[in-house]
Amino acid sequence: MLALDDLRTQLAAACDDAGIRSSSVVLYVAPVRRPAGTTPLAYLHPGGVVWPHTVAVFKAVAARADADRLAAHRLAVWHELPGIPAAAIGPMLRHELEHALRFERSGPRFFEADDLLRAAVGAAGGSGYAALPSEREANAASLAYARRTLLPSALEELRGSPDCALLLSADPSPGDVVGATLGELGKRLDWAPWLDPAARRSYLAEVAAACAAWDPSSLDLTSSRDAAEIVELG
Repeated sequence: MLALDDLRTQLAAACDDAGIRSSSVVLYVAPVRRPAGTTPLAYLHPGGVVWPHTVAVFKAVAARADADRLAAHRLAVWHELPGIPAAAIGPMLRHELEHALRFERSGPRFFEADDLLRAAVGAAGGSGYAALPSEREANAASLAYARRTLLPSALEELRGSPDCALLLSADPSPGDVVGATLGELGKRLDWAPWLDPAARRSYLAEVAAACAAWDPSSLDLTSSRDAAEIVELG
């Protein structure tokens, strides 16, 4: 069972490390033990919606997460995380907050394209998940954070955990995550099958332009919170 005081401390530290304003973050604690095979902790960008295909932990907190749409960077975690070492919480939070940083850098159109790539990889068997540019970026952040904050024994414990080993992946982050993501989509034919090749190229160019023009101040995440909020649902 997660200790909320420790979770609050870990979240504050991870926000500080990422350079994310903590008051822009809400973490929902789903009121159940983590079901086997589900994602232990996840991120939903401010404009995102909980869909039927969204990861299970966000479906477990869907009503509250949707109520906070456009108001926060949203994280969700299960109340109990069997099989997850306690030392993993900080690096897991840092990994997800790197996705929040990507939103602040590139905006919602990036996540639209990233979701298309994730869906295509998943439909193809999911073996390329860790190679997704956005995942490589987040794993690089969690690795650096873990190395700064954990003892060698804890690092070895994470490396030995099937659920946590990718947090310490040494695969470098792409220099241009947006370009790498759009480039991967450009190589594939298994996304948006309703579009012809010219329309696909036009779409990718449109997303690239939108990411380049993104102004994070266009979405105001300021609120009455003076720190990250943890919402324990029950």
